[in-house]
Amino acid sequence: MYIHIGNNYMIEEKKIIGIFNLKNCDNIKKMVTNDNIIDISKGKQKAFVLIKDKEMLKGYISNISATTLAKR
Repeated sequence: MYIHIGNNYMIEEKKIIGIFNLKNCDNIKKMVTNDNIIDISKGKQKAFVLIKDKEMLKGYISNISATTLAKR
């Protein structure tokens, strides 16, 4: 199953490690290098989605709240 995380991005559910409220994830963003973080929020940063894709950690910054993403 795929989850829509905003701005026409879909992520395969089994790749998701966690969905975090951006206010609380300063330490989590340090785990992923900046070149592996994709900001799709268009300036309205609300959630950080951490995924593992081909043995690499990647992060997406979304404009959809972490609570809403977790319900999907």
